[in-house]
Amino acid sequence: MLNATKKKKVIVKCIDALKMLLANEVFIFASDYGKKGIDNLTTKQRINNRITNAANFKEYNNYNLFTGFENVAEADLDIKETRELADVFLPATGCEWGKESTPRAHRGYKVTDLIKKNTRKFFELKKFPTNDPKQKGTKSMLVELRAHNHYTMAMGQHDNGEKLVWTKADGLTEVTWGNLYKSIALLAAAAAILKKYPASGSHDNYVRLMVNALWHAQVDKADCEKIIRAVLSKCGCKNCAEGNKLAKVKTTYEKDRKEEIQGLPTLVDNYSWSETEHKDFKKILLAITGRDSLPEYAAMIVEAICYVMKQNKYWDFEDQELYDKDPINVKYGRYFKKYTATKAFQSHPDRKICKDFKYVPTKKPGRYIKIKKSLFVNTYTRNDLEPNPKADTDLFWAVVKHLIPHDEYCKHFIDWFAFPMQQPGVKIRHAIILQSDTRQLAKGSLFDMQRDILGHHNTNKIDLQQAINRERNFLIDKQIVLIDEAKASGTVSEKYMLINALKGLISEYTAGTRLLYRGYKEQDTCTNYWINTNYKDALPLEYNDPRYFVYFSDAKRNERLLKEYHQERMHGDLAAGVYAELLDRDLSKFDPLAVAPWTPYKDEMVRLADRPANDYVITNFEQGIHPFDRDLVTASELFNWLRSVAKVKGLTRENDVAAALQLIGGTRKRGCPVTGVGSNVNIWMIRNHDKYKSMTAKELGKIYVGFYTDSKVA
Repeated sequence: MLNATKKKKVIVKCIDALKMLLANEVFIFASDYGKKGIDNLTTKQRINNRITNAANFKEYNNYNLFTGFENVAEADLDIKETRELADVFLPATGCEWGKESTPRAHRGYKVTDLIKKNTRKFFELKKFPTNDPKQKGTKSMLVELRAHNHYTMAMGQHDNGEKLVWTKADGLTEVTWGNLYKSIALLAAAAAILKKYPASGSHDNYVRLMVNALWHAQVDKADCEKIIRAVLSKCGCKNCAEGNKLAKVKTTYEKDRKEEIQGLPTLVDNYSWSETEHKDFKKILLAITGRDSLPEYAAMIVEAICYVMKQNKYWDFEDQELYDKDPINVKYGRYFKKYTATKAFQSHPDRKICKDFKYVPTKKPGRYIKIKKSLFVNTYTRNDLEPNPKADTDLFWAVVKHLIPHDEYCKHFIDWFAFPMQQPGVKIRHAIILQSDTRQLAKGSLFDMQRDILGHHNTNKIDLQQAINRERNFLIDKQIVLIDEAKASGTVSEKYMLINALKGLISEYTAGTRLLYRGYKEQDTCTNYWINTNYKDALPLEYNDPRYFVYFSDAKRNERLLKEYHQERMHGDLAAGVYAELLDRDLSKFDPLAVAPWTPYKDEMVRLADRPANDYVITNFEQGIHPFDRDLVTASELFNWLRSVAKVKGLTRENDVAAALQLIGGTRKRGCPVTGVGSNVNIWMIRNHDKYKSMTAKELGKIYVGFYTDSKVA
């Protein structure tokens, strides 16, 4: 009971509070003294009992604050933990009151955007279901927020004789409903964590699991730190208060969202939370992030689609297609009644609004990638092949050594081969060129292995025409591109176009594309290039160009080895084994930004490709222009004709002509006697080889018709 002096001070404070409330046009109505419950009073009765002048205050009346009127809301802190933590989370206000034993349990606010549907929100932590008789007398309420259609006792006396006192009566702080509701939810979460704080000995594990639970619920890192810091300051454990448990927040929030870590379900099991406590705490976490008021299946729709601004459409992850809103609403309409699917998506705080699409290979790819401040849909998907360190890889290494027996060159090739597996998305600023005279040796077979490992959707095999095509689709979404048979179908001009196009593509991180029905666009690119050819003069490289690692293989086709290799690659576990080995390969000395290592083969390709005779012979042969419109020619006639008639520059030896004929697939028969040409002539079969290959040198000499000597004699 209060003494007279104290009682007088309480009455004065109540009158001051009443004046403040009435000045703010707060609805105050009187009720019977000493009786808290007045739910039986109708709104009309409350209006009839309204107080509009502080002079009408009576000591032996109860006075109640009718929340909702004039945008007034009240926070009721029901348990010790919420009262201890309230100052950390709730906005400071000049309107505080409560019972003598809990003088700051009630706090008043002016909500600037209060609407009729803002009535009452509350958070509790029930040990038992509400219909369980064991719950009788158990205090489960944590905190309440009251507005429209509710009231709260502000002055007078409770049924138990305890009087209400005012701590502050300076005015109501203005807040928004959303901020106040979130503050209440944060307070409820902290109070629940503190209320369930375990006995000493397992605090580290409890805090770890609770941080994980907040992370899983997508509570902001700053809010998580605020909750944990507040709990640690009040938990009564000196080690927790002074320790470094907040470091757990930083560690957890650095994790990838796809990572699986223990959270609330494990905490519930380890610390014997009841099913209702588990459910109530999840409700609190949803309220913190604004997810408690979302329609059913809203979480599903934000996982199913995202919005792409550049296209002004929705991207459906299941269909991998862009759609307008109507197809999306039809497809997912069965899940929503009051909302359309797109409206539910737009109202969800987890919705993803993306600028455009990007192809960004990463070790742990997600659906989205953030570049600077913009969010993009990441079109890269990791291949689903899992490495198997126990698989036998001997066949792979046998093929590699067969093709590239030189250890130094083999090491660099394998480093280049393995780098995209360890560092996806990092561009190697030089290309690989593999050459062999023997067709179907193993060059493409090694690329097939890389495709198996990286995925066919992340690699591509193109020909010369595709490489020089201005659309350049392969730049957008590929890690590795093989340009196959780089010269087989390429004219001289096409070769130069290719080499000019590759100059920027190999070393630069952006390149221009012109997709079908779209304009020219500068694209980011991480594509690496591998070139296979059967021709030593395939590309007119420059001597000082650092972009190419060139290797000429003298190997011959090993049918048995390749058959076994492909059998294990396609039907066995060879690719998974190679993947495991190459993921563990030491690439610390491989620099993707460095120039390509020099090889003598590069110099040879430069020298051979610079021969005008080669280009002239290949171009005219492909077009069937005289004298390459026949089946048989001789190097001696061609040498004289090319010098005197075609005026090909730089032609000094007959061997140069022979080399050019080899490039177009010509085969030679030595020692043929040809009337008017010579008694020991080399005849070259450049077409219809099967027709002549069984003939003797003498037989070939008889049927050969000279194209240059005959015309000179005539």
